[in-house]
Amino acid sequence: MKGKELEKYWDYVALEAEDHEEIVRLEKWRRAARNWLADYADRRAEDFVMNVVENIVRLERSAKVLDVGCGSGKWTEIFAKRGYIVTAIDISPKMIKLAEKRLQKKKLENVHFYSMTVSKLNFPDDTYDMVNCVTVLQHIFDEEEWKKAVHEMVRVTKHGGYILLFEMAPHFTLKRHTSHLCIRTMKKYANEFQKVGAHFVYWRAVDLSFPITFLGLRKYASSFSRDVYYFLTGKNAFISANLLSFLSRITVFLAKPLDYKLGETPFAFLSIGKILLFKKK
Repeated sequence: MKGKELEKYWDYVALEAEDHEEIVRLEKWRRAARNWLADYADRRAEDFVMNVVENIVRLERSAKVLDVGCGSGKWTEIFAKRGYIVTAIDISPKMIKLAEKRLQKKKLENVHFYSMTVSKLNFPDDTYDMVNCVTVLQHIFDEEEWKKAVHEMVRVTKHGGYILLFEMAPHFTLKRHTSHLCIRTMKKYANEFQKVGAHFVYWRAVDLSFPITFLGLRKYASSFSRDVYYFLTGKNAFISANLLSFLSRITVFLAKPLDYKLGETPFAFLSIGKILLFKKK
């Protein structure tokens, strides 16, 4: 997808995200619509990213952070709560409005929002102590656009600063595209960042459990009834909310030791998703 197509896609996702937030605010939905697997995926991402930020990057409290592809503001909020000065950008104006609304409710004022594309950042060179980019570059299909995005993130990072990615970046891949994802290897990311002056300093696996969590995350969705869930099989079968919630909890029980215990062992090369950390020279 390119420019306007990406913007329209993320505008649509923003509307879905806003609808979802309205749903989960209602207490009667909380028990019926509890997806333990989705909750686990969020917690896992935050645990791994913030472990890198706090133990390797070690930002000062007044550090300047650029949150690329901020979406509804999840990472923006996490960084702002830690006292960092955060600039958040997204290609979708609707996502920016949703993120602004979220941060206003939290009364966090150390954040500035802009609607722009990562391949054309309207910021000076050497501005940020860290650039955070979570599941953004994998949505850029055009190769030149992707290279520009890498270049721009490195350009706006201070010398000695870091660029943190959380992307699909397997060691090897037979499939290069899905309908919304462009899959590039970890080596390709490392080579491209090296070309523009940022060396590869750290990586870790994030989803060794992918084979058992993929179907759960993909197929698990609530209907507009609090009594049943749509489990989208070929036959569109109906499964009770309680049973589906229980199954997702069991999946979390199986996934956690794989992701947390084996993520930094030799088995890590089997992971599709990676955290990649680069340091600007």
